[in-house]
Formats: sequence, C-alpha cells, structure tokens
Amino acid sequence: MPACKRPPIVPVSLAPSHEDSSASDASKPDLAQSSPDPGASPAQAAPVNNDYDSPWKDALELYFPQALALLAPDLYAVIDWSVAPVFLDKELQAIEIPDGPPGDGRLYADKLVQVRHLSGTDAWILVHVEVQSGDTGPQEIGKITYRMYRYRTRIEDRHEALSARAGKPPPSLFSLCILVASRSGPDHLEYESQFLGQGVRFSFPVVHLSQWLGRWGELKSLARTNPFAVVIMAQLQALRHHGARRVAPVLSLARLLYEYGYARDQVRSLLRLIEWMLRLPKDQEPIYLAALKRVKQERKMSYVLVAERLGMEKGRAKGQAEGRIEGRVEGQAELLLLQIERRFGPVAGDVTQRVRCAQAKDLETWSLNFVDAATLDDVFGD
Repeated sequence: MPACKRPPIVPVSLAPSHEDSSASDASKPDLAQSSPDPGASPAQAAPVNNDYDSPWKDALELYFPQALALLAPDLYAVIDWSVAPVFLDKELQAIEIPDGPPGDGRLYADKLVQVRHLSGTDAWILVHVEVQSGDTGPQEIGKITYRMYRYRTRIEDRHEALSARAGKPPPSLFSLCILVASRSGPDHLEYESQFLGQGVRFSFPVVHLSQWLGRWGELKSLARTNPFAVVIMAQLQALRHHGARRVAPVLSLARLLYEYGYARDQVRSLLRLIEWMLRLPKDQEPIYLAALKRVKQERKMSYVLVAERLGMEKGRAKGQAEGRIEGRVEGQAELLLLQIERRFGPVAGDVTQRVRCAQAKDLETWSLNFVDAATLDDVFGD
C-alpha cells in the first residue's frame, strides 16, 4: 500500500461509561480473560437481541479512517485525510430503500460518507458502507447484493444530477459491505441481471468480519494502534458470549485499553462502545462495576511499580555514590518526564525543572495522575 499520511486518533467526548463509575468491591467473581475459540462458528451462537445499529454508526463516525485502514486499505490509501469526512446520513435516509420483509437479515448500520481524493480539490469519493448480520446463505446474499446495487444506482443518479448543475465532475462511488457473522467467502460479491443478452453486473468488495476469529492474535496486536480493531473484537465477543458470560470479555477488553496506553478520553469512548455491544444483564452490572474498579486500581499500582523499578535502574549509578533514595527519585523524575513528552509533546523548561526538583511523594502523586491524565494540568493536579 502506498505511503500516506495517517490521521491522528482524535478523542471524542461521549456520554460517561462505567469507566468513570464507582461501585462496591464486595463481589469478586472469577474473571479470567477469555479469547474466542477459533474452531467455533458464530452462526451457532444464540440469537443476539441487542440493538447494535447505533454503536456501529457511532463507531464508524468516531473511527472512520481507522476502519478503512483495517478493512479497505486500498481505498484508505487514495483518500486525502487532511480533509475531514462528511457523513451524509440524512441523504442516505432520503433514498428510502427498504430492508425488506422480516427474515432478510439484520442491518446493523448504513452509512454514506464523502471524502476527498488525493488527486485534487474537485475529486471526491462517496463511500457507501453497509454492516449486515444474520445468515449468509445464497438467498440472503442475493438480497444483500440487490440492495447494494439499488443504493448505488440511486446515489449515482442523485450526484450526477447535482454535479451537472454545479458544473463539476461527479464523485466516484465506493461500495463496501461488512458481513458480521461470515467467516469466509469471496472478497467480492456480485449482483447480475440478464435477459436476452442484455443486463447489468455490479461487483463490490465484502468483508467477512468473523474471519478475525481465526486471527485473534493479529487483531489484538493491531488494537495497540488502531481503535477500530477494539470495536471488531467487541463485536465478535458479542456474537459468542451472552448473559453473565459477557462480563469476562468486557473486562478483558478494558484491561487491553489500559495496557496499550490509550488516553483517558479514548478509553471512555471505546468503553462506551464495548459496553453497548456487549450489553450485560442488570444483575451483572454491579459485579462488572466492582471488577472494573479493580482493573483501574491494578493499572495504577502496576504503573507505580514499573516506574520505581525503571527509576531505580536509571539512578543506580548515581545512587551508588549519593545514596539509593536520591538515585531512585532522580530516575523516577526522568521517567515521568519521558512519559509526559511522549503523550503531550516537548516539555517546557519550567516543567522539567519542577519535576526534577520535586520530592518523592510529589513524583508518586504525579505518576499516578499521569495514568488517566487527558491534559498536562491533570498530571500536576492534587
């Protein structure tokens, strides 16, 4: 894939999740981290009754560049990401193509997004994305391909007319279908209609999302830098786990966010999506909240222990001459400065002096604050 500028992950403020809630520590269930069994089929799981439409739409709006980087890298490579995507939800709703009668398969999300092509300011691309659940037998696939074809023709008709009136070339159109429960299949689907040698043929790429069950380690590694990989992990866990069994995978994903060093606002946004997709029974929510509180406490304690160990190693040479305590404090100060620079950028001289001249108790407080800090001021708060 050609080199291209990847946009930064922009934190988005959303409604508070359980990440900021407090709860009693009374219930302590066995919460071993779980990974899906690659040998099991999502289609064998019990039907999911939750409404996933909104979480998928929110996820695509929050992390659209990251979604394409993961699911449609060829398209990602030709988009000018310095121009923000424009979501045309109202326009898509106005086209009014029905989902069909009951039994056609669940439609999770339907998005139309305008992005700019790298080739110039007047070169635009419309990206139509559908996220489908349900069975993927021949009859269901036929309905999906027809629906995608009808959407494409109506979108093209509308924008060719709009472009003609504006005296500009029409935008290119890219159609993408995501089949949530499908584990394998062709990389393109086709709609074809023929009669007496005449007809149409429409081909478009398809993502078999559940193929990632067999590549879980790779997906987990991608989640370190791509938040949409976390969304996919949550969706796949939602297909496999139901009821009280969802507590463990939700907590496993929460631990992953802290382990990978996501910023506080990013943790809040992703936890909201995870909790929405892996919705827990009411009687399991207090257990989850107590366990999540422990996860946060474990993360803070782990950070302090690591900081002390690295600080002691860095300050050992000076500590041999001037005493272990002074060497450990100096090392912890240098580590905190490195962490601040990595998250917030170059460190001002007055900040550097403040950290290096600080007492051990202040450094410990600031190191704990850094774990959840969204701004530099949060680090030095009381």
